[in-house]
Amino acid sequence: MENKSTIEDNLLISYLKNEADEAQVKQVELWLASDVQNSKDFEKLKNAWQHAGAMADFEAIDVNKNWLKVKSRLAKPKAKQFFILPTIWRVAAAVVLIATFLFFGNQYLNNRVGDLQTITSAALNNEAAILPDGSKVWLKEGSSLTFPTEFSAKQREVNLIGEGLFEVTHNPEQPFIVKAKETETRVLGTSFNLNASQEGQRIDVVLITGKVRFSTQEEVVLLSPGDQVSIDEGGKLTKKENTNANYLAWKTGTLVFENTKMSQVIEDIANAYGVEFKFENSAFMNCPLTTRFENESLEYIIETIETLFDIEITLNNEEYIIKGNGC
Repeated sequence: MENKSTIEDNLLISYLKNEADEAQVKQVELWLASDVQNSKDFEKLKNAWQHAGAMADFEAIDVNKNWLKVKSRLAKPKAKQFFILPTIWRVAAAVVLIATFLFFGNQYLNNRVGDLQTITSAALNNEAAILPDGSKVWLKEGSSLTFPTEFSAKQREVNLIGEGLFEVTHNPEQPFIVKAKETETRVLGTSFNLNASQEGQRIDVVLITGKVRFSTQEEVVLLSPGDQVSIDEGGKLTKKENTNANYLAWKTGTLVFENTKMSQVIEDIANAYGVEFKFENSAFMNCPLTTRFENESLEYIIETIETLFDIEITLNNEEYIIKGNGC
């Protein structure tokens, strides 16, 4: 590969297979970050590899030998015209074309999946959805998950709209992939919360156990337990330690505040109950609150805050308006 920095193709393949160790993952991530073109090349290689189908067939291909076969199927160039593809693109082209010419029938049998089905939070009624591999998914109100009735032999792919808590059955031979908007979260067996809200482009992933590789079209990050990765409205990706104890309140029903600013309190309540708030007086946003709510109704929480701060919270066109000076 001729770029500002180089990397071995077999290392990229190990990374794609989720078999790279931490040092190798770091090496790939540094290479991806060193040049925008590297990320673009990697994305195209990933797409080519995914379309090639079974990894066993990919490993069975002698790229240099079969590249000659591929070239023989291409139209001969005009006199004095020639081109040399970088190694990574000979790999990618060989994968796609050889998979098409030599392995199509076998791939169809090996990767055939069941019909797609979509399940919603309303249908689950706060219960977990059990996927074909035994993995469990809890969906926040208004969310939905699409998945096949039978996963392929090589990977388990689902599509999420909204927010969900995943407990993935461990299977290193069959990666679990969650697609959400323009992102991909790849795991082998772990638990994490993914929030891909329908409004705007913000996405949040908080890892609870195990390891997760989160990727966009431009960036790839590796998460460890306690890490949070976010994409804001402008598409900027950040990775940090999760410090919000209430990120799972929509499922647990527990909200804990310790000298927390009211701006964060209201944000957590809004996320937990799927509602919207608006401050009439911005000064109230800095008022601190220390309390705990255990499976309380939204009405009870609102009444409690009104009493504690001598304010009024009214509902107007599906938005709660916070009036008063507060503290």
